[in-house]
Order: sequence, then C-alpha cells, then structure tokens
Amino acid sequence: MEAPSFWINLFLLLISQTEQKTGFPYIFPERLQFFEYENVTVQCERLDGVSGWRVMRKFNQNRGTNSLDPCSSAEPSCTLDPAFEVYSGEYWCENKEGEMTNSINISITAGLVILEVPVQPVAEGSDLTLRCIHHKTELKAKEKTELHHISDFYKDGLHLMTCYSSNMTIRNVSKADEGNYSCSISGAGESPDSRLAVHRALTGPSERNGSFGPSHLVRSKRCETFILQTAAKFLLVALLSAVIALIHYKRKQRTKAERTADSSSPSVRGGNDELIHEDTSRFCETNIN
Repeated sequence: MEAPSFWINLFLLLISQTEQKTGFPYIFPERLQFFEYENVTVQCERLDGVSGWRVMRKFNQNRGTNSLDPCSSAEPSCTLDPAFEVYSGEYWCENKEGEMTNSINISITAGLVILEVPVQPVAEGSDLTLRCIHHKTELKAKEKTELHHISDFYKDGLHLMTCYSSNMTIRNVSKADEGNYSCSISGAGESPDSRLAVHRALTGPSERNGSFGPSHLVRSKRCETFILQTAAKFLLVALLSAVIALIHYKRKQRTKAERTADSSSPSVRGGNDELIHEDTSRFCETNIN
C-alpha cells in the first residue's frame, strides 16, 4: 500500500533534478538585510558572461508596477537608491529562454536592527558567525568604532541564546541548522527574519569553482535540457519497471509463505526513519578590543 506514495515521491524527485535552478544573483553589500535609505544593488551580468540575464523581483507587499519601481524594466542590474521597506521581497535572474537562478529574499527595515545572514547556502561542516547589527553600529563603522550590545538570537521564532556581544557562532554547521533566523537588541527592537540555507560540502574542484557562485552559473541550452529530460524519463521508466517486478516477486513469495502452514512470517522493520542530530555547538563570540 505504500508503493503509490513511493512512486509519487520518486517521480517528483527526478523531475526536480531536471529542472533544478543553480546560481544566485550578485548583491552588494553582500547580505540579505538592510536599513532603509541604504543603497542596494542586485546584478545578473556576472552570471555566465553572456548577455540576456535580467533582474526580476516580486515585492512582499502587493503594489502596481510602474516606471518608478526599481527593477520594473528588467535590466541586467538594479539599484535601490535609496532602499525602502516596500522594496523587500524576492529577487532573481532570468534570461530570454526563461531560465532562472535561485532567488534571494531581501529584507529592508525601517527599524534599528538587522541580522547579517549569508546570501548563499553555507557548506556543511563549516563554522558560521551571525552578526546582530544596530543602526548606530553601521554609522560608527565609518569611524572604525565598534558599539557592543547584548543580543538575543532566534531560530524559527524560538530563542537560541543571549550574547553579551553582537556575534553568535555556529560551529560545524549541519542541515539541522537550516531555518529562519533573527536577532534583537534591548531597547532597539528586533531584526527581520532571513533564511539560512545549508548545502553539502563541495568535494571536487569543479564543484568548488561554481556550483553556487554567481559568476559560474552554467547556462543550459535547449538541446542540453531536452537530453537531460529525456534521460531522466528513460531512467524513471526503467526504475519503475524494475521495482514493479520486484514487488510482484515479493508478493508471490509472501503468498507461498502464507499457504505453508508451518512457515513463519518474515519480520518487517517498521517505524519512521528519523535523522538523529545532536544539537550544534553554538556560542557567543567574545569581542576583543
């Protein structure tokens, strides 16, 4: 009885593999959260060295498109100058063939606190530092003066820890650390949420050179896409045939066993497979003056 759901999941997995998006837009400054009136630039020119990529966006707030909206003209570069809270939303790159990159969610706040979260997925096993930034700290940065605050960090709305500094470090990042992160500073307020994504560690030189880098997005041609989709469908049909044959064979064996009076039923391993993950070691980074 579990076979139909298995086939559905397998089919969706194979289809998603053939349509998987790669690469990310380039954003400067390189973070996901910004204060209002900052200048924020989203670029697509450096994706693969080929023209035709353009910045696309979908604002969180419903609003009509007009010539005053940033990125409304679908150019290869878009600058929010200045950035306003209503420009928060999803940004991605798209070319004339309709191919798209992964999207990034930009949050622009009128508040006083933002959280510095990586734009691109973080590799499993690496160490990551999240920085809770007060607006005054950003202003003082030009004077090379650091303001320290007691910061509270949250994941998916749940409190993680209180740090007597602006930084929290996650050691040995794993898939369990994926989620929406935010922070707060007493008397200043709370930052928006931003998602932290985690991917498996890259093992080969070709992977390190561009699976996630914006300057190494591989531009698929239509013929390459057709070949991949055809190969995926062929593999899917072959795999379906093999598993169906296996199911029929097991049912035959089970029927024979049930007809034998003294035969014992094979034990079936039940229960949900569950990934057991120890809590990642998180700690507050000490400020050194």
